[in-house]
Amino acid sequence: MKFSDIDRNIRNGITVFTISGILIVLFSVVISHLDLVFSLIGKGLDILMPFLVGILFAVILQPLRTLAEEKWLKNLKCKDRTRRKLATAITMVIFMLCFVSFFAVLIPQLIASIQNFMENMDGYFRSLNSLIESLHLQDAEITDTVQELTLTLSENLYDWLLGAQGGLSTIVSYSVSFVTTIVNFFIGLIITIYLLTDEERFRRQMKKILYTICAENTADSIILVIRLTSNMFKRFVFGQAIDSVVVGIVCWFGCTVFRIPYAVLIGFVVGVTNMIPIFGPFIGAVPCGIILLLVKPIAAIEFAAFILVLQQIDGNIVAPHILGDSLGLPALWVMFAIIVGGSLFGIVGMFLGVPLFSVIYYLVAESVDNHIYRHRIKIDEK
Repeated sequence: MKFSDIDRNIRNGITVFTISGILIVLFSVVISHLDLVFSLIGKGLDILMPFLVGILFAVILQPLRTLAEEKWLKNLKCKDRTRRKLATAITMVIFMLCFVSFFAVLIPQLIASIQNFMENMDGYFRSLNSLIESLHLQDAEITDTVQELTLTLSENLYDWLLGAQGGLSTIVSYSVSFVTTIVNFFIGLIITIYLLTDEERFRRQMKKILYTICAENTADSIILVIRLTSNMFKRFVFGQAIDSVVVGIVCWFGCTVFRIPYAVLIGFVVGVTNMIPIFGPFIGAVPCGIILLLVKPIAAIEFAAFILVLQQIDGNIVAPHILGDSLGLPALWVMFAIIVGGSLFGIVGMFLGVPLFSVIYYLVAESVDNHIYRHRIKIDEK
């Protein structure tokens, strides 16, 4: 008996059960080999990293290129192609000037702060031991334990910084990673130039491919998701970057006014970690507080109070003004996206999880609302 001779309902049931069985087996295999799956994903991302960097820069710089093309060069009498190339060149020059100027000012001060901290590290630990002794803890055993922990921390830190198996190997590893990052960065810039110059051409090519391999409705849905993801990343990255720069500068200025040590280093750490919503300020404040506790304990208390006030002002005044409701994602789901993204992909996942989950949240919400509207379901809001 042929499969086509079987009753249609039976055939549909067999097909459904077969596909379901295959999906269940594939799901179980993926779950049982998660380490291998994530390893393959990581290798794939490493290979595609220059292209991902180029796409990210193109998404971020596209508004600036549009501004240069449609406003600054509007009255320039030339071909549209020439105007686009000039706008792209202006955009890349502005970007590189900002990038180089930022790090040219920041890196020397960061290096000086780190060198100063390492040179005085032994004195910091001695001061901490003196502070512990001056507390006159009633239980001598607790005092000895705390001092022993401090000594162990100091020795381990020295071993890591100076040991052949510690800081040396780590520094070599980081150096290789740094060189790879620099190469990916410059390749990404070249890809960015191509994308900004021939944006419409690449869009047409992608649409042709999608409509060739997918049904029209499926291709439309994929294009909608890509466009939505691009807009979410553009608004989130641009707004969050401006907010983080403001927070970093204000933190550096405040630490300088209150004469808190390593103001540049602290402002840089707080500004960078502020890119992560909600948890970012705490991630940056904790290591800075520990450093200040070693250097000047009273400064650690002043810093804790200052950063608390700063984050309240940023969270309630500055960030809403800059970002607005750009993502449309409730705070509970922002925390969920950060926790899940961080557990899967670390710091990068904590940052990228928010805009990605915003896209998922928007699509799910639209689907649910459409379903409720089509079926005329009444939801009791009480």
